[in-house]
Amino acid sequence: MKKSYNMLLLPASKRSVFSCLALLALSFAFNSGCKKDDANPDKEFGEGKLTVQCAGQCIVRYSVADNVNNAIVNKTQGEYRIKYQRNYALAIDVTPADVDQNIVVNVYSREGKQIYHNEANKSVNSIWSAKVLIP
Repeated sequence: MKKSYNMLLLPASKRSVFSCLALLALSFAFNSGCKKDDANPDKEFGEGKLTVQCAGQCIVRYSVADNVNNAIVNKTQGEYRIKYQRNYALAIDVTPADVDQNIVVNVYSREGKQIYHNEANKSVNSIWSAKVLIP
């Protein structure tokens, strides 16, 4: 009696198909586990810029990370760096100290884009306030 070659190869091919399917199932099981955290913490933080220009002397108050910073601008333009977290609400208060004057306030995002501009004439000791959401 002659044995057919097909009969000898059939069980081995079934075993190899089964082992390939098992290996494929194991690779899906191990590779689909916990996803790595791809969030880049640097994307959540940035450094913006606040500029205040006064014709006379003015007092500038702005808040960064729950700290209130005070500065005095004397007939020039003051430039302040702001480290912030994404979608930060910046509170700015500017008070003319010596004369009625024109005040110009600009806020720039971390990309250098101007996201806020306001120009106003204010009288002495009147507080000019603004809240700016920095993206």
